Amino acid sequence: MKMEFQKLLIKVSEALDRPLLVVTGIALLFSTILTFIGVILRYIFGISFEWNEELCRYSMIFIVYFWAGSMIRKKEHIFFNLLSDRLRGKAQDVHGFIVAILTVALGVPIIAWGVELVSSARASELKTLSLLFPLWPAYALIPLGMIFIVIHGLLEILRLGIHLFAGFKESPS
Repeated sequence: MKMEFQKLLIKVSEALDRPLLVVTGIALLFSTILTFIGVILRYIFGISFEWNEELCRYSMIFIVYFWAGSMIRKKEHIFFNLLSDRLRGKAQDVHGFIVAILTVALGVPIIAWGVELVSSARASELKTLSLLFPLWPAYALIPLGMIFIVIHGLLEILRLGIHLFAGFKESPS
């Protein structure tokens, strides 16, 4: 029963990863095409648009925040492993459990702050530097992306919590 629940958690994580991978991949393609067009316009035709750079910047922010949770779960992100590589077995799982708890504990206030920031920017009708776009959608990327990071953190807490506190012999990693 407990192993089935762990397999369910892995399936949920992977089901969350698939659409995020597609959406962030499309955003990367969009940003790459915009950058390419911007370079051609600037160096061949002498035309430069501020909105082009803004959309590329916000696309990169979108990619980072929306794919970060998946990267953290798969250990594909940049991290200091001075301690974690020296740990083995249960100690490594305890370390991962603590890191997941800290991720959630720090993510929730960032979500709350981000919602407040979006609300304030929307009420103030703030615009981006080009004055073409409202700023609140760009600010909304922070709390929305952090929601996915927190979800992945909660799934990791459940996965490692079951492993640590249910007495499994084998490592789930």
